[in-house]
Amino acid sequence: MIDDARHPDAKIGPHRATGALYDAIPAPANKPLKPAGEINTSRILVNGNHVEHWLNGVKVIEYELGSPALMAAKAKSKFKDEAGWGTKLKGHILLQDHGDEVAYRNIRIKELPASSSTQRQPAGACRDFIARPVSRRRMP
Repeated sequence: MIDDARHPDAKIGPHRATGALYDAIPAPANKPLKPAGEINTSRILVNGNHVEHWLNGVKVIEYELGSPALMAAKAKSKFKDEAGWGTKLKGHILLQDHGDEVAYRNIRIKELPASSSTQRQPAGACRDFIARPVSRRRMP
């Protein structure tokens, strides 16, 4: 999540905008993004090596961890020298703020059964992670 309309980093291009795999896989131009100050729901689903990014109930990108396509995207990104980037690693969850005010709520992390289908997101299931970028100006 980033304020696509106002943040300088998001204005660099769709590979740094909301819904993207930051600096590697761009988000589509037609993504269902609400403006800063409104609540966007986001879900990142990992099933084996298959990863999907959902925004407001719509799948916006998908990729395979460790795939040649993802490694090619990594080679062109700022993460080209990061060992393990683009593969499945155990570690910490990072919520980045770029120095701006941001609010998160209802963050949930859960292990899915191995048989989980990623073809269609159930209605209401995108409530696992909600992030709300907030602009520096006060909303009325």
